[in-house]
Amino acid sequence: MRTLFPNIMKKYIHLFCISSILFSAPFAFADGHEESEDTPLEEEMSAMNREWRKVRRAIRDPEKNAETAEIVAKMIKHAKASVDMEPILLAEQKDKAAKKKFMMGYQKAMQQTVDMLGELKAALEAGDNAKANELVGKLNDARKKGHEAYKPEDD
Repeated sequence: MRTLFPNIMKKYIHLFCISSILFSAPFAFADGHEESEDTPLEEEMSAMNREWRKVRRAIRDPEKNAETAEIVAKMIKHAKASVDMEPILLAEQKDKAAKKKFMMGYQKAMQQTVDMLGELKAALEAGDNAKANELVGKLNDARKKGHEAYKPEDD
């Protein structure tokens, strides 16, 4: 009986350990790791960023111009929705005049992005890949400058 008991205990201990790990894992990862709620602007920008990655990969292949133009059309939709939204850094502006100036700068930059995306879409539809590649570079630069000016550093 002594030799049988340790073998049975080993089975139950292993079973107990495995079940406790499986049961507790979701709770261990949920504690303190809740996703922060994004603002509507952050959601639009995230959607645009996902599409932007696709564009940058697809732009290299002229045979994908029609597909890439469709992706750019989605980006235009998100960019237009973002124009009138308020960046988080707006709250850090000191007074009403500074807030107004900040918003005007943001809206102007977003409208320029919408315009450049429209030009990119037109270039892709026309098969002008040289122009499309040039616009991708300009958009990438504008994106970096916009994030420096209107997005918190820690994001």
